[in-house]
Amino acid sequence: MKKGTRGSTAWRARLPVVTIVVVSVAVLTTAVTGAAKPPPGIQEIPGGHWVYNSLLQSAFHIDGGTAGIDAQVAVPGDQGSQVVQGDTSGYVVGGTRITPFGKSDLTAGPPEVPPSGEVPIGVETAGGPYLVYRQAGRIIRLGDPPAPISAGGPVGDPVATADGTLWLPRIASGLLCRLDRGAENVSSCPVALPAGHFGALTLVGDELYFVDTSDGVVRAVESGGLGVPVPMGLGAGADLRTAANDVAGRVAVLDPARSLLHLVDPAPGPRRPITVPLPPGQYDTPVAAGSVVVVVNRTSGRLFTYDADGRQTDDKPLPSDGGTARVVRGEDAHVYVDGGQGAHVLVVAKDGKITDVPVVPPSEKKDHPVPAQPAPGQGPVAPPAERRGEDGRPGQDTGTDRPGPSKPNPPPVTPPAVPASPPGAPPGVSATGEPGAVTVAWSAAPANRADVTSYRISWAGGSRTVEGGIRRVRITGLANGTRYTFTVVAVNKAGTGPGASASATPAAAAAAPALTVSRRDGAATLSWTRPDLGGGELVHYLVTGTGFAQQTVTGTSAGYSGLTAGNSYTFTVRAVTRTPDGQTRNGQTASRTITVPAPTITISRGRDTSSENCHEPDCAEVNVTMKGFAPNTRYEIRLSSSSNTNVRTESTTTGADGSATYNELNYDVPGQTIWVSVQTPDGRITSNRIRWT
Repeated sequence: MKKGTRGSTAWRARLPVVTIVVVSVAVLTTAVTGAAKPPPGIQEIPGGHWVYNSLLQSAFHIDGGTAGIDAQVAVPGDQGSQVVQGDTSGYVVGGTRITPFGKSDLTAGPPEVPPSGEVPIGVETAGGPYLVYRQAGRIIRLGDPPAPISAGGPVGDPVATADGTLWLPRIASGLLCRLDRGAENVSSCPVALPAGHFGALTLVGDELYFVDTSDGVVRAVESGGLGVPVPMGLGAGADLRTAANDVAGRVAVLDPARSLLHLVDPAPGPRRPITVPLPPGQYDTPVAAGSVVVVVNRTSGRLFTYDADGRQTDDKPLPSDGGTARVVRGEDAHVYVDGGQGAHVLVVAKDGKITDVPVVPPSEKKDHPVPAQPAPGQGPVAPPAERRGEDGRPGQDTGTDRPGPSKPNPPPVTPPAVPASPPGAPPGVSATGEPGAVTVAWSAAPANRADVTSYRISWAGGSRTVEGGIRRVRITGLANGTRYTFTVVAVNKAGTGPGASASATPAAAAAAPALTVSRRDGAATLSWTRPDLGGGELVHYLVTGTGFAQQTVTGTSAGYSGLTAGNSYTFTVRAVTRTPDGQTRNGQTASRTITVPAPTITISRGRDTSSENCHEPDCAEVNVTMKGFAPNTRYEIRLSSSSNTNVRTESTTTGADGSATYNELNYDVPGQTIWVSVQTPDGRITSNRIRWT
């Protein structure tokens, strides 16, 4: 990494250059390489994990195999910053700045301004590292220069395969997208999820899978789409949380509602899942590496590790140095838990055992004790005083120095108190939409040696300030269907800290559709118009009818057959929508009731008439009145008598109300009983009978 000024990019602003070398070459050669010395001032730091100690304003390198600190670089940064690393550089990533440093020369470079105040997910992979700002839908490929990339909208948790391909789930639009190594834009979105499905991506080995929590299955992600669904044996659950990597071939799935950890086999014909009961509490998404899975219980403040068979391997309290601990899978496939201020790191070995590592400068001499961890509110602890000879020059403690006059030990050096600074960014900011409102929640911001007195929540069109002890606020008066980004900042006597953001879209239940029902020959046809969806996305319509099974349709019509004459039927239609935040809502119901009348035919003697086959004085018209038949339908009317079952058959068509009047039939045989009948899909309907006189 070159020192000095670099080319500017659209997403960053220029800040002062800080160049500080803090670890001697001799120490690094022994602690890091243990081999031949490279050129002076250039040392290669092996893979492992970097953590940022915000109290010491330094990044420290931890060797996962030895759980030891072997390098340090002074880097200015924000409280609660994380560190991601590439091949040659590391990056201290905070809410207000991203500061690079060289892994070989341990020199900090000029800070950059991040594209969003939200906490990104760091991805260390070939061609990276990357920062993924999920709510903002932005990706930064860190390097010289950094490359900003649009994700095309909010995304879920990303995963990266060994070839450097970054996969991003756009759950709201139902797409799985890929960013190829070195690409300047999202390369493609080759996989479309089934409508209404949601879940998370995970890697088993280096094979990509989609864990579909909407129907409780796991599917391989293939070139042409999703593979055959393999049931997980857990059922569905919108709140199931999936680790990004497998545990010895199994997928780690957390059910936070029931405090259960499941280890699921994604192969066809899977083995039964291993289910591990967890202590009650609120859990983060599990993190897996090799044959170890790690879960964090935020309620009890403890870290639990389990092996691939679900056996617990260790249990330790989370670092208590303030702020919110962060669990990460390191570049070396170890799991690390950084304390909120980076003063402690828990290192999870490959056998699941946990080591608590104080984050302090590496010792320069074996006989020098490791400095104590600085207490909150204090600066760095002064290193031990170096032993000097009688001439006042630095000396070696060889045990052969000539005796001299006894001198009293100098009093211990008390470091000056670190003054208060503005608070850090509030962690865990979330936003949940509801009709016309959004609830914003967050965790306590790092106080930085002065109590947080208030939090300010701002969004396009307004802001609100609440007391320092409040962690949740409901914002009302918002427009349904409009996406809002809420930024939360903490305030103390030293000033206002950086913000952290989350977005949500208010959405109401859909309005009732305008429903009409038409009837014909024992069948009913329902049709409706698309209602106001209240800012949500249509999933489907639920249609019901008395005595019939519920229908799920995506169009605006539905049909029912087999209606029985003389019965009443009530039909309902309501829209089911999904809010932009993934919540499913049932809309208002439209209802219509119809009665299927029993068809009737009434006949009477009409006016006198005559024809070729009907003679006076006995010939007269037969008046036929039909009611309750299917509307706008042609029917055949058959005239019968006591001596002839089919005197004559003619036809007529009912009107829109299902009725008809017909008088084209005539009759002339006195003493006979006559009637008419009409054939319908439900059988033949017969009129009253009259005696012809």
